[in-house]
Amino acid sequence: MNFFSRLILIMALIISAVPLLAMESDSLLVDKGVDRSVNREEMHIRFVVAKADINDDYMGNKEVLDRIVEWAENIQKDSTVNIVSVEFCGAVSPEGSVQFNHWLSVARLTALEKYVRSRIDIPEEIITRSDHYIAWDELKEMVQSSDLPNRDDIMQILNSENTSTGNNLDSRIGALKAMDGGKTWRIIFNRYFVHMRNAYMVIVTEKNERYYAQKQKIDRVSCHLPVSLSSISGIGIKQLVRPVVQQASPVDVPNMYVKTNAAGLALLSANAGVEFDLGRYMSLNVPIYYSALDYFSPTVKFRNLSTQPELRVWPKTNKKGLYIGAHVGVGLYNFAFGGENRYQDYAGKTPAIGGGLSLGYRLPISKDKRWNIEFALGAGAYSIQYDIFQNPNDYRDGQLQETRKGTYIGLDNVLVGISYRIPMKKAEN
Repeated sequence: MNFFSRLILIMALIISAVPLLAMESDSLLVDKGVDRSVNREEMHIRFVVAKADINDDYMGNKEVLDRIVEWAENIQKDSTVNIVSVEFCGAVSPEGSVQFNHWLSVARLTALEKYVRSRIDIPEEIITRSDHYIAWDELKEMVQSSDLPNRDDIMQILNSENTSTGNNLDSRIGALKAMDGGKTWRIIFNRYFVHMRNAYMVIVTEKNERYYAQKQKIDRVSCHLPVSLSSISGIGIKQLVRPVVQQASPVDVPNMYVKTNAAGLALLSANAGVEFDLGRYMSLNVPIYYSALDYFSPTVKFRNLSTQPELRVWPKTNKKGLYIGAHVGVGLYNFAFGGENRYQDYAGKTPAIGGGLSLGYRLPISKDKRWNIEFALGAGAYSIQYDIFQNPNDYRDGQLQETRKGTYIGLDNVLVGISYRIPMKKAEN
């Protein structure tokens, strides 16, 4: 392979190593004669005794937190749904002091609220906060459905009124502790209190005018379809009118992707990049990578400072799967392959400049679909001008031999990248 071919291959790798630098419990309310589809969802997380920090690995919290993230992402994507109200509640078990339990229940609901509001923008005016203090109602439900031999006696105490005042403990606590020498209290403590240490959110949403406008459009299409079409090749009415729903779907929530390219890292090129959504079907990817290293010898180096901004077009609005990219590339370089010569951009300030097209694919690799893996190949044309120096077997600069220039046409993008998606503010429709 001659020098020019080897340079082409190296430039292709360098410039193209682009960094990747349950909610279905609907009821109907009537509002001014219009049926509103209303949904209420409740999500609980549990806490370690006397603690208010959220522990993902405790009592199934991970699954609940994943549901919260999924809810936040779905509600931001669906312009046919409005959030009516969100209530954050905190609760404790009854073994602590009055002052501490009140503080702890507020701290727990605050921790949950902070977690949720970091993932979705909820207007303050629709939020309510409820310090439920001791979760007596939850304890009643658990005891009522239990097989405790003295269940009726326990329920009688739980259903009685609290006669304590001020900072005195709830009178029902003393009554429970006094039963059969404390045996009942210990059973309740060990069996049920762990479930009372919780915080939860209650979300109420409703379908808005956009939803009913879409529904009317679908109904009109359905009414005008010939009856015989509903059985053609097993296709029903819902499948036939589905394109109407897709045309009226909301603009996706814009995202930013922070990324790196493993191919660049393999060449010891530090790299990072960001990608921004530019609407439903387009995004802008801006990478940069840098290396100032020798490869364990002064005669072998792959130094570079390059970038390759790319405009991507996505057939799917969720920015997953295939995409087509159009990019420009700019790169400074200083290469030596262990032979007699070293190759550097002309005068150390004449980067390779060009651009091309690429074909790529993005695939989610995590349950929450934040982490993604990306693959791409691209080709383009670049104008190059470079100096050829002697390459002595030490750290001295060799003498200039000659200067060459040319045009490279061929592969210019090799991408194996990892990216992390960060949802941005909800798009206005």
